[in-house]
Amino acid sequence: MKGRSVCRWVLSLVICLVVMGEGGGIAAFAAEPPKLPAAYKSVDELYAALAKLPEAQRQEAILKGAQKEGTVNVYEASNEDQIGALIKDFTQRNPGVKVDLFRTLADEVAQKMLTEVRAGRWLWDVGNAGPGYLDLKKEKALAAHYGLVARTGYPKYALGTDWFGVETLPLIIAYNTSQVKATEAPKSYKDLLDPKWKGKASIDASPDNLIASMIKAWGKEKTDDWMNKFVNVNQALIRKGHTVQTKLLIAGEFPVASEIYAYAVENMIKTQGAPADWVIPQDLLEADIPGQIIAKHAAHPYGALLWAQYRTSREGQNVYAKFGRIGVRPDVDMQYPRMKQLITGPALDHLSLLTVEDGKYFDQASELINKYIAPRLRAK
Repeated sequence: MKGRSVCRWVLSLVICLVVMGEGGGIAAFAAEPPKLPAAYKSVDELYAALAKLPEAQRQEAILKGAQKEGTVNVYEASNEDQIGALIKDFTQRNPGVKVDLFRTLADEVAQKMLTEVRAGRWLWDVGNAGPGYLDLKKEKALAAHYGLVARTGYPKYALGTDWFGVETLPLIIAYNTSQVKATEAPKSYKDLLDPKWKGKASIDASPDNLIASMIKAWGKEKTDDWMNKFVNVNQALIRKGHTVQTKLLIAGEFPVASEIYAYAVENMIKTQGAPADWVIPQDLLEADIPGQIIAKHAAHPYGALLWAQYRTSREGQNVYAKFGRIGVRPDVDMQYPRMKQLITGPALDHLSLLTVEDGKYFDQASELINKYIAPRLRAK
């Protein structure tokens, strides 16, 4: 009898410990989704608790929590039609969750986030980190997501501890086919230094991504030399904005653009019959993975997480791909098959990938931009 009593006592103790769980209570097994009680100091602490739940229970908790919140505040820099399509699909898949959108240029999104954080006004839940990632990180404004923003198998290079990427933005060399034959088009950044392109090739007024990727791949000294020869010696045409450059190239204002987005050119070729074509630079392929972030004190943490999971999902990235964009997931259906050349095969041999964590290269790029491009702009 004594042995049976001991067994019953041990069994009761084990059951008690399992039910209580690591948190010391029964909340983990309650019917209601986990909440954000006063004991949690930040959103990432909530996410740490969610990460301990079984996946099915966690996903149910996230959806119910987001529906209870009712809203998620998204700060974005995507084109209006593209973010609109994403929001429409998201709300159809997640009834009861409304997306309130603030949309502007990437640097302005980051600045607005930073201003609000410093003022103690946490109005944004999730959005583009853009060039403000490191500043927001210094302000301790970013929630750690514990990998919950994406399902198993998501490319690791597009996931940080407090950021996640949802698209790849390669820069290519493009040319106007009415002015340049395919056989004569520049095939590399070295080719752009040829005197025959003097005063005929454009570059953005703020080519941060291209220059940062060059520094990462080539080093600052070699990049400095290229900038001097291209901007000063070959008198590169400085234009503000990649969209503007694309339109001017197609209009015939100049025959070559040194660094514009592949998806934009390909989209105009396919949809408008634009007189343009593009090449993958043989010496350097720059590709940027813009970072998305969740606020450490987001008012709608469940909604923010649900939106993040949608943006990293195949369904969400397929919506984006319909506009010619290149997702991060390898199973995304690309609108234009030719774009696969940018993320597979020989192109990967000279790929210089940038993420929001490459701040030191962007700092060095700013120095060179101020050294070579800023004086040209002031002289106008």
